[in-house]
Amino acid sequence: MAEKKEKKEKKKRRGLGLLPRLLLGIFIPILIIFFFLWILIFYSWDFRGNQFTSIKDIGAQTLKELSTVSVREAKSSLNKLGEKIIKQKAIDVAAQMEIFIKSRPKMKREDLFKDPWLKSIAIQKVGETGYTAVHDDKGINHFHVNPAIMETDLHDLAPKLPAFWKILEASLKGPAWGYYDWKEADGKIRPKYMYLAPVQGTDLIVAATTYIDEFSKPAKTIEGSMQFVVRGYFNAYEIKIQVFYFVMLVAIVFMLMMVYFYSRSVIYPIRYLSEVADRISMGDLDAPIRIKATGEVGLLAESIERMQTSVKAAIERLQKRKESA
Repeated sequence: MAEKKEKKEKKKRRGLGLLPRLLLGIFIPILIIFFFLWILIFYSWDFRGNQFTSIKDIGAQTLKELSTVSVREAKSSLNKLGEKIIKQKAIDVAAQMEIFIKSRPKMKREDLFKDPWLKSIAIQKVGETGYTAVHDDKGINHFHVNPAIMETDLHDLAPKLPAFWKILEASLKGPAWGYYDWKEADGKIRPKYMYLAPVQGTDLIVAATTYIDEFSKPAKTIEGSMQFVVRGYFNAYEIKIQVFYFVMLVAIVFMLMMVYFYSRSVIYPIRYLSEVADRISMGDLDAPIRIKATGEVGLLAESIERMQTSVKAAIERLQKRKESA
């Protein structure tokens, strides 16, 4: 009973062993470092307006933004090109009409509007579905792809198509251009661009218009390609993330094993010397000290060995004194 109590008291005095302390002291900081690296690389958060974006999300957002900007810039460039084409078409038709009318100075106005050649000049194709039309500075249409609109007053379109009328009204005083929405038969609304150029020397104005998205169709191909690239990136990224997690797990296990075996190699001699010291204290003065170590552990082994030699010498001297007494 007394021995058991003594052992329990020794365990209490010892507390947590040196090996667990070394393991915790080295491994916990490693885990903390890995945890912060994980947050830095993978975790994004927003706390009371303070945002932190992970390296992973920065890469993903940058790629998405690059894709969006590329498509937007492509569409913008193609739309500007479309605007120039529409403008040039209006100017070209106006110049052709000017030459035609000036070459026939004696021809009456009503006969000009009936002339099939002038009609073929006034109504030309713009883009895939667009066309040119001609009205005068009073807002009366004279040439149009739809015969029902010819000789009608375009002022009547103002309530129904205010954006269209605003551009057309500006053309009554000089060149005008702009965008307006056009509602198709199926209810779909698509933006159109229109440029209006006056026919020099006359009261006539040429309007060239078509859907602007006809010119930005190639941007859809670019958008599809960018989406393909983005999907490929994210697929490859997910694979890399899984590999990263696996490598991180292997690294943690490997480091834990290294720390464990290193700590054990450091603590084993100390435990051995502690056991030797216990045996010497219990009277086993011949306990072998088989430690081949350098540094502090080697010095400790030498100290215990000297202590063992000193105790043996002291006991021998006491025995001789007793025998000679």
